[in-house]
Amino acid sequence: MKNLLKLLWIPAMVLLQPGSINAQWFGVTRVAEKVWQINDHGTANIYLVEGSDSALIIDTGIGAADLVSTVRKITEKPLIVVNTHGHPDHVGANYQFEKVYIHKADAEAARNFMGDESREQMGNTMAQGATPAEGEKYAGPIHETKLVPVSEGHFFHLGNRMIEVIETPGHTPGGICLLDRENKLLFSGDNNNTLVWLFLDGCLPLSTYLQTLEKQAAMLAGFDTLLPGHGPPIASAFILDQIACVSEILDGSCDPKPYQSFAGDALFCTSGKASVAYNPENL
Repeated sequence: MKNLLKLLWIPAMVLLQPGSINAQWFGVTRVAEKVWQINDHGTANIYLVEGSDSALIIDTGIGAADLVSTVRKITEKPLIVVNTHGHPDHVGANYQFEKVYIHKADAEAARNFMGDESREQMGNTMAQGATPAEGEKYAGPIHETKLVPVSEGHFFHLGNRMIEVIETPGHTPGGICLLDRENKLLFSGDNNNTLVWLFLDGCLPLSTYLQTLEKQAAMLAGFDTLLPGHGPPIASAFILDQIACVSEILDGSCDPKPYQSFAGDALFCTSGKASVAYNPENL
C-alpha cells in the first residue's frame, strides 16, 4: 500500500504490564479511575474511558484482533469511538464500529487505512508477523464505518464525565487530543510521545508543531498526566521538554544527530526527556 511504511512507528513497549488482564494479544491496565490502557500487542495504545452513561474508546489500534470483545470484558455501556489521528496504527479496528469520530483533516488518511490490505500489512510490520489466537480474532460484522468530523471545543458526554476535543496539528494536520479536565488527564495521541516523528510525509512544519506545544503549555493547569499513543503515562510538565527541544532545533542551538529508520532518514535532537526526529527542510 502506498506510503504505508512511512506512516508507522514501532515503539519498544511491554506487552503486559503489572496488574494487567492476562491476554495473549491485548494487555489491559487500569491507569486512572475508570480509565484503561489497552496495549495492542506492543504496537500502540488504545484507551477506554468509562462514564456513568457511556464509554469512550480513544483510537482503535492496528485492527488485527477483536477489540470489541476486549472492551466488553470491561464495560457493557454504549460506546463512542474517536481517532486521535489518521495513521494506520490508530485506526485499524475502525471496521469493528459503525461510527468513528475524527478531525476532517485526517479523515481521508484514515479511510485509506481501514481495509483488509492495510490490516494485513500492519500485522506483518508492526506486530512482526504475529497473529491473534483463534479466540481473539474478530468474528463480528465488518462495518462500512462512518467517519464523523469533530473539531476543537466538541465535548463527548459520558454521563458524569465530559471529554473535550483539543486540536493539536503537527504530527498530522488533523491531530487531536482529548482532555478530561475533572480528572486532569490528557489523551494525547502521537503529539506527546517521548519520541515524536516530524519527518513523515504529511507532517506539518516544526514551527507549527511548536505552536501546538505552546498551546498545550498554556493549558497545563488543566491536566497533570499525559496518556500518549505509545508508551506509559507521562507527567504533564514533559511538554516543557518538548518545547525546549523544538525551540533548540529552530534556533540552531541543537546539535542534531543523523537518524535512520525504516521510514526514512532524518535528523534527531533531544532536550530533557523529549526527542524529535525531523526533516530539516520542513522547519
